[in-house]
Amino acid sequence: MSVLTFHGSNYFRQRLILSTISGKPIQIKNIRDTSFEPGINAYERSFLDLLDLITNGSMIDVNETGTVVKYKPGLLRGGKEQHDCCIGRAIGYYLEPLICLAPFCKTPLHITLKGVTNDSIDPSVNIFLCFLFLNINGK
Repeated sequence: MSVLTFHGSNYFRQRLILSTISGKPIQIKNIRDTSFEPGINAYERSFLDLLDLITNGSMIDVNETGTVVKYKPGLLRGGKEQHDCCIGRAIGYYLEPLICLAPFCKTPLHITLKGVTNDSIDPSVNIFLCFLFLNINGK
């Protein structure tokens, strides 16, 4: 199977989400390779760990500088899990992709995320709760 290659850190989560759903392996190169602190951030590493947690058989390889990520997706298995999110980003950073991936899991996904609930970058947990409440009540 051919590997899709991307460059840069833009759309990092989206590329991994679509790779997981489609089952196609990807490689992301040149991740912040010209910056003062090259490679993936701690919260991106935490997101890769989360993907590994909810899948079965995925292979994640990050080179020593963190500027290249190779990802071969496994099957989305779901289940009851717990993940400690990096404090660099709010839980909303992790919830957005989980909402996209959860419908494709083999079993229902029941996940407990621990970390910061609100920051100035990511949507607040309350936004997700309001969205779910409105959809449950049919409004």
